[in-house]
Amino acid sequence: MAFSVGVIGLGMAVTPHAKSLLDLRERVQVAHAFSPSKERRSKFAEHFPFPQTDRLETILEDRAVDAVLILTPPNTHLELVERCARAGKHILLEKPTGLNVEELIAIRDAVRAAGVRTIVSFELRYNPWLRFIHWMRESGRLGRIHFARAHYLSRVTDWYSGWEWCRTVKGGGSHLLAAGCHAVDALRWATGLEVAEVSAYHMKVTPGYEWPTTIDVNVRFEGGALGHVTSTTDFQMPYTFGLEVMGDFASIRDTTLLWKDTPLSLDELRSANPFPDVTLHETTYGSGAGSPAIRIDCVMPDSADVSHHPFQAEIDDFVDAILTGRETMLNVFDAQKTMEVCLAADQSATSGGRPVALPLVR
Repeated sequence: MAFSVGVIGLGMAVTPHAKSLLDLRERVQVAHAFSPSKERRSKFAEHFPFPQTDRLETILEDRAVDAVLILTPPNTHLELVERCARAGKHILLEKPTGLNVEELIAIRDAVRAAGVRTIVSFELRYNPWLRFIHWMRESGRLGRIHFARAHYLSRVTDWYSGWEWCRTVKGGGSHLLAAGCHAVDALRWATGLEVAEVSAYHMKVTPGYEWPTTIDVNVRFEGGALGHVTSTTDFQMPYTFGLEVMGDFASIRDTTLLWKDTPLSLDELRSANPFPDVTLHETTYGSGAGSPAIRIDCVMPDSADVSHHPFQAEIDDFVDAILTGRETMLNVFDAQKTMEVCLAADQSATSGGRPVALPLVR
């Protein structure tokens, strides 16, 4: 069974999505690619043979279009989700979903009323390293999680194609909303825990932004575990994405699997590991002789180049969910929880670190 999609927005995010759609051409037909910009349409046409339109209505009114990809700046998401949902289109939505609580509620209600399938582009969940960490925790091999930490460090200035909207309060909102939400989502997914309360501080260093460019967030999870998120564009270093998950059986620090009291069996892990693109190797941790450890070897989320990110797996999940009538693991209802943490952290930082309880949306 094949179905038809419309692409809304031909900016930076469209290229990896379009490549993924090309790989699914036997199952998915791109009926229309929309942008009001003639320049963007011309540039897009140099690489992708999809029909183009300068009218959004062409997509909304085409009954043959089953799904849409909304790849536009964040301040346009609410209107587009509402219009596409009313038209009965399944929706792939770029992050952040909404820029405030009111938008999150309106997006949730529009999708719920329409009954359409959705997926939100927290595509790093499909990275093999993050999938392996999620599996280690879910299989019980880490034990009970009591601490986790994530960081999203990206030096973004006027080289970025979305700079003019990203740097503004209206367009980007904050560093957590525009970028660091990936770290917040990874923290939630890796731990399997929901956030009960946050407190945060922020500051502005990099010129050109209307919002603070570094935020440091303390997290208290439901059940009492603690967490931490750093999101910044201020560091003089390449894009870096990090994650640590500490359990009472074992811990993961980036690509190193560690233990202290009860050793993990490398042979058992290799045998049980469900991911062929993840390999495990004996190593040591620390100076001198070091302590026994296991190194996780796979493609890492260590590049700011979006073509490096696992969009194909995201598109595959979206397509399969539509064809089989199931929900995706990244629908707007789940993504809303990530966005609420970001909004709560921004609220706390704006008020000088005052704790903010979650959820924000009731």
